[in-house]
Amino acid sequence: METVNRAHDIFCDGQLPNVIGSHMIDEEHSNLHARLIHMHEKELELFFVYHGQGQYMVNGRSYSVQEGDMVICNAKILHGEEPNQTRRMHSYSIALTNVQLPDLPENWLISSDTIPIVSFSLLSKQIGEMMRLTYTLFSDQRNLERVCTYIGISVLLLTFDLLQSRASRYTVGLPSTASILAKRMQRYLDEHFHEQVSLRTLSENLHISEYYLAHVFKQEVGKPPMKYVMQRRIGEAQSLLMDTLLPISEISERFGYSSPCHFNAMFKKYVGMSPTQYRDSFFRKET
Repeated sequence: METVNRAHDIFCDGQLPNVIGSHMIDEEHSNLHARLIHMHEKELELFFVYHGQGQYMVNGRSYSVQEGDMVICNAKILHGEEPNQTRRMHSYSIALTNVQLPDLPENWLISSDTIPIVSFSLLSKQIGEMMRLTYTLFSDQRNLERVCTYIGISVLLLTFDLLQSRASRYTVGLPSTASILAKRMQRYLDEHFHEQVSLRTLSENLHISEYYLAHVFKQEVGKPPMKYVMQRRIGEAQSLLMDTLLPISEISERFGYSSPCHFNAMFKKYVGMSPTQYRDSFFRKET
């Protein structure tokens, strides 16, 4: 009850957050199949490294993470893994909605200039068990939704407290001019990646030469613009495969692929297994 009362005091209008999803990825799956960059329109995701280590990208920056680290992924902020980076992490994640803190957008826990990694250090084992328990109980969401939400709120409050204790010490530096241009390009691609977008259309919309755009984007983001588009499509397709039963043909069409065969080939190239195998790997764990 004390946790609930404190949550009422912290969140705007006393509205309590809701836990709407939970996933687990074991070390073997993590090592073989990257969870590509993606975003959640209306969800805050807390990603906890239960065991192992690797690299995790949030809002265009790559961070080294290890056992006991919590990665904070605000709504509408890109996050995920690069397929060519080494990682071996056993992780748990929870998705929350109705998170409203003063002076922040809905479903944001941190401002855009705050480093999105929190290390729980001596509390790692306890937080890990809370995340694991939430994942286990969420398989019976219909009957245990309230229990999952209360555990999730407790994790959220503990993360919030650690953030408050370090708030004056850690911030992200100001962006350069090239970084600002790359962000403009990235914003355009994020809005149109499901369409037939090309470097030419990007150049025409931003009124900058194709060569310069490609150079700046690769320098700042670490990959060519069209490779970024491909990985964005696959990352969002992964989310639908994990959380919905939409037919694969519909997912393929939704992200601009000319045929399910082309989608299957690209998905396997970046993830290391077919869309059907990827979906089955999650539904087997969660049934």
